[in-house]
Parts: sequence; C-alpha cells; structure tokens
Amino acid sequence: MPGEFTTEAVQMLTAGAIVSAVAVPLGLVGRVLGGAGRPLAGTARCPWRVPWGGFEVFAAFLLVAVTIPLAVAQSRLPALAVGVVALPIQLTFLAATVRFLYPKWPVPWANPFAALPPAVVVWAVLTPAVLLFHAGIVQFFTAAGLKPDEHPLAKFTGGDEFTRLLFLLQACVAAPLIEEVLFRGVLLPWVVGSRPGSPGAGSPPATPAALRPWLVVGCAVAVAALSGKVGPVVFAAVLAGGLALVWATVRRGKRHVRAVYATAAFFAAIHSSVWPSPVPLFLLGLGLGWCAVRTRGVLVPAVVHGLFN
Repeated sequence: MPGEFTTEAVQMLTAGAIVSAVAVPLGLVGRVLGGAGRPLAGTARCPWRVPWGGFEVFAAFLLVAVTIPLAVAQSRLPALAVGVVALPIQLTFLAATVRFLYPKWPVPWANPFAALPPAVVVWAVLTPAVLLFHAGIVQFFTAAGLKPDEHPLAKFTGGDEFTRLLFLLQACVAAPLIEEVLFRGVLLPWVVGSRPGSPGAGSPPATPAALRPWLVVGCAVAVAALSGKVGPVVFAAVLAGGLALVWATVRRGKRHVRAVYATAAFFAAIHSSVWPSPVPLFLLGLGLGWCAVRTRGVLVPAVVHGLFN
C-alpha cells in the first residue's frame, strides 16, 4: 500500500504541475486584462436576493440537470459528447427562462478575465487540501478493510485525439460549468436570500428562509439513499447533524454559512455513486460556495472546479 500511495502521489503532483503550467499564465493574463475585479476578501453582509423561489429551483434542476441530458443521450452521439452538446442547450434554456420570467431583474455580468487570478489562487490552495483529505479517507477505508469504489474516469484509456478532446471538454468544461451554474448560481443564492417584494397572484408562496437549508440537506439525504449504499446515507445523515451544529453555533454571516454548508452537502451527495468521493467533495463544495458568496457569481468557482477536474 505505501508503494501504491507513493505512485498515486507522484501522479497527482505531475498532473498538478501540468495544470499549473496552463493556469498560472492564464492568471497572469487575467490580471492584465481583468482590471481590479472583485476581491475574494470582501465581506458578504447583505442578503443575496434573487427573484426565483423554491419551485423554480426544483424545475431548473429537473429540466436542466436531468431532462436535457437524457434527451441528448437519446441521439447517436458518443457518450463523452452528451455533456458537451447539452451544455449550450442547458445554458440557453436557463438564460431564456430567467429573461422571460423576470424581465426586470438585472442579470449581473462580470469580466471573465477578472475571475482568472482569484480562481487560480483558490485552486492552488483548495486542490491540495481536497486531494490530501481524499487520500486520507481512502487510506482509512482501506485500513478498515473496505474497498473504495473505482471512479469511472479511472477506466478511461485514451483513444484517438478527438475522443481525448471530448473527454477534456466534458470533464473540465461542461460538467463543472453546469454544476456551478445550478449549485452556486441558482440554488445557493436562493438559500441565502429571499424573493424581493411580494409574489404576484397565482405565484407559489415563498419558502421560509429558515427552512431552505434544511430542505436542501433533506434532498442530499434522499439522493444519497437513491445510491443504494449505506456509506453515502450515513454520511448525509452526519451532514444533517452538522447543519444543526452550524445552526446553533454560527452567528456572524449565518445565512451565508448555512447556505454554503447545505449546498455543499447536496453537491457531495450527487456524487454518491462513487464512494467515498462525497466526503472530500463536500470540502470542495464548501470552497466553491465560499468563492461564489465572496464574488457574487459563478465564474470564479466554475474556473476553480474546471482546474480541479
């Protein structure tokens, strides 16, 4: 086992060096073209208000994360191309829906170059922490006689140049971008803030702000149960207990902390098919949620997520 651990560590360091060779120059370019940007160290004091409610969040996840990819998968496209082809459809659907339902809501725009420098810094700090935590979890399970699940990406053997390009686009662009839009762009601000004004006649009642983190963590437990594995369910239940602890102890910025925690738990739970991946991915979700709250957007966490993958 020590030999296998050393080999994997060397592979991780090599991969990190390769990504750094791309990420660092991009960060420098972003520094030049992005201007001052929004500092990560800013304080998020006011509620993050969005016009949509819980029903719209549920519909977005159902249609964008499930229905559209399943519809694209019915074509004769290669499996690796499904996510890449579905991505522009998903983003266009979300943008058109927001513009149609909330024409007066000012959609926040940001300079994409400004997101590169902070994203590279966060990636350089967060990635080693998550990978080391993951290695420790795997070692713990192995020592306990429990065999961790093999990740599907580990079975990828390469192929021709086009296949590798699809793999890169799927793993490092399509998957992280749509996940960040849904988790940190749609779900997180809904959990943090509240719908401005009063809902019109016929609109579904707004979900009480205090109930939202619990609903999201409850969804995490339900998704973990769908995996049919004991480990993810136990971990999701532990995270539910952790939310109770956060609720009782955190006083400063409590709405943001609860929202980041709950969405990170849900983010971890959707990866329950490969156990114990949800455990370190919960830590990743916390970091990505913190980035989203500090920058009031999904560009920084999306870049961090893509570099991490």
